[in-house]
Amino acid sequence: MVRTLDASLTSALSMHTRYPALTITIEDHVAHYALYQTPATADALSDACSTNDNALVRLLVTRSGFTSSARIQRIADPTQASQWSSWTTLPGASGVVFQDGGCAITNWSGVLHAFAQRGTGGNNLWVWTSTDNGVSWSGPLTVLSPPGGALLKGITSAGNNDVFFLYDVVGGEAIGYSFYNGVSWSALTTWTLPTIVYGVGLAAAWSGSVYTLIYSDGYSLLSGTYTPASNTWGSNLAVAPATTTAVGRIAPRLSLMDGLYTLCCIEVDSGLLTGAVYSYPRLRQSSDLLHWSNGFIVHDLSVSYGANLLKLVTPHTGSAGPRYYLMSPPNIYSAVAFQTSNSSQYIDVSATVLSYQRHEQVNKTAQVEVVLDNAGGIYDALLTTGSSYRPLGLHASLVLSEGYMVGSSFSTVDVIKVGSYRLVRIQIVRSPQDNKLLLTALDLSSNLDLVSRYQNIYVNQTVGYLVQEICTRAGLFVLALPVTTQVSQIVPTFVLQAGQAYRKALDELCSLYGLDYFLDQNEVMQFRELASGGGAVWSYQPELEMVSFSNKDERANHIIVIGKPPVGGLAGALTTAEAYDDGHLHLVGVERIRYHVDHKLTSSTQCSQKASFLLAQEARSQTQHQGVVPANPALQLLDAITLSDSGAPVGSGQSSTGHIVTSVVSYDAQQGQYEMRLTLEG
Repeated sequence: MVRTLDASLTSALSMHTRYPALTITIEDHVAHYALYQTPATADALSDACSTNDNALVRLLVTRSGFTSSARIQRIADPTQASQWSSWTTLPGASGVVFQDGGCAITNWSGVLHAFAQRGTGGNNLWVWTSTDNGVSWSGPLTVLSPPGGALLKGITSAGNNDVFFLYDVVGGEAIGYSFYNGVSWSALTTWTLPTIVYGVGLAAAWSGSVYTLIYSDGYSLLSGTYTPASNTWGSNLAVAPATTTAVGRIAPRLSLMDGLYTLCCIEVDSGLLTGAVYSYPRLRQSSDLLHWSNGFIVHDLSVSYGANLLKLVTPHTGSAGPRYYLMSPPNIYSAVAFQTSNSSQYIDVSATVLSYQRHEQVNKTAQVEVVLDNAGGIYDALLTTGSSYRPLGLHASLVLSEGYMVGSSFSTVDVIKVGSYRLVRIQIVRSPQDNKLLLTALDLSSNLDLVSRYQNIYVNQTVGYLVQEICTRAGLFVLALPVTTQVSQIVPTFVLQAGQAYRKALDELCSLYGLDYFLDQNEVMQFRELASGGGAVWSYQPELEMVSFSNKDERANHIIVIGKPPVGGLAGALTTAEAYDDGHLHLVGVERIRYHVDHKLTSSTQCSQKASFLLAQEARSQTQHQGVVPANPALQLLDAITLSDSGAPVGSGQSSTGHIVTSVVSYDAQQGQYEMRLTLEG
């Protein structure tokens, strides 16, 4: 879809005299986690929440078997090391708590609730309450007593007058829950999903109508849903299915920050099978609690019983502003959250741009190369060196906006954002005459070229589900999929292989039914099905600086698609479909056959759809045109535009409409160049 321009910018594009305008900002959105505090508290199961007065409150259960203690901590100013190392035992919680039952703390509209299981003198699930942001606590009160003296293996609350917990049942573990009505807690209710063999923690999130529970069986991270209105449970696909017993995944914790859910769990390997010994957090993210990224690790935070990730938005006295806190009892890691007001994270380099070129191609990663004037070394102090982070650092965002000067005297900058990229190369080029900075950046779809850490197998999922799953695994969370029949087609089996690049898996899916994709300026993965057609969104005639119209004959005009053979059919039976381009057959008088075999196609209807998409692609590839026009920030990849050449004796009189498959924008201040070179497919 073409980008929307305001009236002034649209008018500027049609003028004979145009003055280029652009802005480029460098923004470091990376959370650079580093050791922040070292309270050296013994490692144990713990949880944390923020309060209404912007403090952090942490809860832990010490490691003393059935005679452990539940301790609480309030950090009003995270810059004070003493507040991280000072703990207070909750009332009645000294030497009577079960160490492996887990714990949970949550903020319910300003009232804090802390949960732990009694280990001596009973097996009660206890709750303590604070109405003054964790300064003082009352309790314990009994929520319920699990049946048969059952031990808990994890506790969580989504902050909605609720508590969920894993507890022992015959054959393994089940999830139970209880709700608070403002006066008392409800009796134990047990889920209806199958019993899991073992339990090592769980986490919960509340959407307003549905709970999502993520729980561990020791090796897999599993996911389920509970809908209170209908009292129904459902199973999601595993967040991280176990493909081996070498890697353990335990103590999941959920938090919602910056519009994304973050799942923090501990990955542990004893070295018994692999020889590798480690125990550290992995942080996965999701926009919908259904599809999860493979995430990233914080290897230097070595803990065995879990970690918690929270963000405090309001700056504290002595702090550098909003921060993320990755917390374990022994060590606290932290990172500064992005702010445009932070000169170590944001800089506008527009005034020093000498030239740039942005190159975009369908189904590929977009790239931009920028040359900055570094006269006098003005950017030298803004380059990241080691752990001294500055805005000009690798993987910082380069945000590009293009447009023109507008107004009666062409004095007003009018631009729109055309891309956001990540710096992958920073070069300083020095000579006696020049001092320049060369920046190379790729858009975030470069994540698709990363490889999957683990294998995932999907059975009977739709194309749309699988496309979103692959993109999310790669860390691309926002998609725009067309509402077409092929997106809802079922794929019997699909395997994302360990060590396989995400792009290879995505291209395999998109080739099923003719989907093309690119990342737009807002980092939304846009998917298009061009066989459905669509009119031109822009047309060029007098603005053309160069035009080339090309038609080629070497293409198929008869498509034969072969899918998975029918089950129980005659010996040698096939599942096939065919498509024909009669016009081209009549034109050239030659039958050109293209065979396509794909066993993910299980019906003649699916084969027929695939045949029509392949034939449409063959027709589009027959015509390829090129045009050089003034830089137009409205145009995106796959937009349909019309190129019209003037008639004789000046021009060829040709006119054609095609989709943009390649776009190269070049800007050079010294050469007075600001143009767009387009390659179109019919």
